[in-house]
Amino acid sequence: MSQEKLFAEFPAISTEDWEATIQADLKGADYEKKLIWKTLEGIAVKPYYRKADTDGISWLLDNLPGEFPFARGTKKTDNNWEIRENIYEQDAAVANATAKYALERGTDAVCFLYGTQANTEALAAGIDKSKVYFDFIEDNSVVKTHGYHNAGANIIQELSIALSAGLERINALTEAGQTAEQAATQISFSISVGSRYFLEIAKIRALRILWANILKLYGVTGTAKIHASTSLWNATVFDPNVNMLRATTEAMSAAIAGADSITVIPYDAVFKKPDEFSCRIARNIQLLLKNECNFHKIVDPSAGSYYIETLTEQIASKSLEAFKKLESEGGLLAALKSGSVQKAIDESWKQKEKLIAQRREVFIGTNQYPNLQEKMSDKITTTLNIRRGPEVFEKLRLQTEEYAKKTGSAPKVFLWTAGDLGMRLARATFIKNFFGCAGYSIIDTNGVPNVAAGIELIKKDVPQVVVLCSKDEEYLELAKEIFPVLEKEFPNIIRIVAGNPKEAEDLKAAGAQDFIHVLTNAIDSLNSYQKKLGVAS
Repeated sequence: MSQEKLFAEFPAISTEDWEATIQADLKGADYEKKLIWKTLEGIAVKPYYRKADTDGISWLLDNLPGEFPFARGTKKTDNNWEIRENIYEQDAAVANATAKYALERGTDAVCFLYGTQANTEALAAGIDKSKVYFDFIEDNSVVKTHGYHNAGANIIQELSIALSAGLERINALTEAGQTAEQAATQISFSISVGSRYFLEIAKIRALRILWANILKLYGVTGTAKIHASTSLWNATVFDPNVNMLRATTEAMSAAIAGADSITVIPYDAVFKKPDEFSCRIARNIQLLLKNECNFHKIVDPSAGSYYIETLTEQIASKSLEAFKKLESEGGLLAALKSGSVQKAIDESWKQKEKLIAQRREVFIGTNQYPNLQEKMSDKITTTLNIRRGPEVFEKLRLQTEEYAKKTGSAPKVFLWTAGDLGMRLARATFIKNFFGCAGYSIIDTNGVPNVAAGIELIKKDVPQVVVLCSKDEEYLELAKEIFPVLEKEFPNIIRIVAGNPKEAEDLKAAGAQDFIHVLTNAIDSLNSYQKKLGVAS
């Protein structure tokens, strides 16, 4: 079949036609609320993209791989990257042996996290020096943004900070007598890659574009050398195996975007020193991306994606404006001294924290779908001095584990399910996840037939909390029947309704003490219950 016939079978459809079909499917629902996703960076992500979305950004598209401004990467024939592995051993001899072990099993380079300049030779003994990095040596040529990322910075803040720090360093090197070209070859960027898959791909591409344009002002043709590390901000203590999946998607983003080197942080590094197994899994994530997925063979895998190209342009544009603002304040160092950078990142953190507390920012196994049988307090052997998103929920659950050690059991939540089958199951599942995030024991029921049966079950299980799970239209009648008896028999048990029914005031009059629903701030609510139940002071 010729190309002409193929296209004839699939006639062009205008954007107007697409929009008309979407509006018909929405049946009057608000297009913006239903289909437009607003990122923390202020980028409105549309439900679909077309070629017209990239018409104004030819500077992103009209160049080949390895050509200015390097949106499509620095390599012309492949997408190979260096697999780098962190070495967590503190003893020099053990660290050296561990490094050799990793290099023999597929790692391209190692980074020693502990040591002193005095024992660098012992650490690197018998290893090709080009494959060795030392994290403990102060190296002003490497621009690191991990600390800002872990503190809650958004992508625009990360990139503007990286650019400003890079500019200060190139100026320092040229003022010290080096040529701009010499200085440019010495500067590299070390960044964290989070789980927002497409945004992180666009972030790395945007960094190359922006740094290439800065170097151009110095008469240098080139761009950023980028080392990407998987994120610790979203790594969880609970259900830690999920960290393997997070690291995999993050490493994929870095590889697709064309990072020069990548470190995958072991899944258990957030709560203990990684062991041989976790280091092997981290290493194998990258080996799999290369040897089984062949990501290293395809030049600029994301090229031509209207979505990614548009995101790249938007992130680059917003980051450039943020960079200019930072420079108007005197540069990064001056902005840090004035506190404006810290203030901006703290605002970003508060936005993220609100989403986390409402469980709209999800950490599987921590603030959604927790494993109620899992106990982690005795497995934590290290403390990371970084800010992590899941920490607020982990703190609650660890408090409950300590409480259970002292008292013999965690607080119990009894799910009084009644009425409409579909709604009671849905709301029971919601409540199970909600209180499970704090490590409470959940007593589920498959429908309580009547008040007397429910009271007998409560006498048997002795819960501290009872949650009525049903349909909004049935709540008031059920509450009038159940809550007065419950209050009389067990006055200290907390009575909750699952949902946010319109008859809230009538339900309170019937004995309901609280309502838990999707808009509930889970952190505030669970902290309150920790205090009410004596789990925390």
